[in-house]
Amino acid sequence: MSQHHKHALNRRQFLKSTALLAGAGSIPGLSWASTGISGNNKLAVIILRGAMDGLSAVIPYGDPLLASYRGALIPEDSSLLKLDNYFALHPAFAESFKLQQAGELGIVHAVASAYRERSHFDGQNVLESGLSIAMPNPSGWLNRALQLQTGQQAMALGQAVPLILRGEASAGSWAPATLPPVNDDTLSRLQKLYDMDSFLGPRLMEALNAREIVGTGMDRSNSGFSALIDAAASFLNAPGGPNIVVLENDGWDTHANQGTEQGTLPRKFAELDTSLAQLKQGLGSTWQNTVVVVMTEFGRTVRVNGSLGTDHGTASVAFLAGGNVSKFTSGSAVTGPWPGLGESSLRDGRDLQPTNDLRQLLAEVLQSHMAYDAQLLREVVFPGLSTTGFQKG
Repeated sequence: MSQHHKHALNRRQFLKSTALLAGAGSIPGLSWASTGISGNNKLAVIILRGAMDGLSAVIPYGDPLLASYRGALIPEDSSLLKLDNYFALHPAFAESFKLQQAGELGIVHAVASAYRERSHFDGQNVLESGLSIAMPNPSGWLNRALQLQTGQQAMALGQAVPLILRGEASAGSWAPATLPPVNDDTLSRLQKLYDMDSFLGPRLMEALNAREIVGTGMDRSNSGFSALIDAAASFLNAPGGPNIVVLENDGWDTHANQGTEQGTLPRKFAELDTSLAQLKQGLGSTWQNTVVVVMTEFGRTVRVNGSLGTDHGTASVAFLAGGNVSKFTSGSAVTGPWPGLGESSLRDGRDLQPTNDLRQLLAEVLQSHMAYDAQLLREVVFPGLSTTGFQKG
């Protein structure tokens, strides 16, 4: 057998073996180094794929026009979680309402990326690239941020590394195990086999580090998105572990039978609500140093459609959660300018008008929470972003 063939076989054996390591995925170059730049601050980004209906998540119940647009989608007034005399959280957000009342949930309504069309693929491309238009094979805005501060370390939690973390900077990945765990004897043999290999040795150690971290703090009875939330808490709590995690949650495309208090969308709201509470519990004291950004590629139409759902729109809602998010809010229940629901205010006569730039919000989080330079954010992370900054009022 040739040396080349033997090395290729060893790599295949390595990849097959590490796939068994309790879900530890490929973590190229990850050193598990802590950063002195942002101190102990942590960042979690949750991408809601499919376009969340922001008008159902945070309901402008005080607007007299709302019922004429989407009466079939509005829960009973008595069940609304009222934030003030105009906005209310959907009843499924019971835990998030508690966070908001405690100053640990910020809400930005009428928010959008630079994208203004209606394709999920292009909308997610712009959301994750941080650019003004959809581009083939761009780098992700969070990856470009990592390139600026090399002490930061990020992990993608899920089956693949999403666009937001793709680029020249190294980013790790982890996914829940789909195969039986490897026993200690097998691990010992793997370590001896690859100990002297300069390429495979460090990567095995990185996979073992990930396995050890998630193995110490996870509830193995959890599955699906709940398992990713458990892993996020474990990684962010780990000494010397990554200080940034990215999670994806699918199923937000509600063209038909969206539901009011029961149905597809309320179930998704409840899943997100439970996940935020679960993450807070899992993080413990780390929650005080964490900002969680929840964002989606675009919103949905103001009017209900003939299938009791909503179609692709423009502006939606973004959430900020964590123990110290009050610095990003205006003191009001909902932060940022609100366009209203008047017919003349709607975009294309059908969408909630975007009055808040998601990139400005993200730049504010990176600058204030993760200690990034404002000018570099505008030039590198979000190229061409204006100097106006995030408008709280």
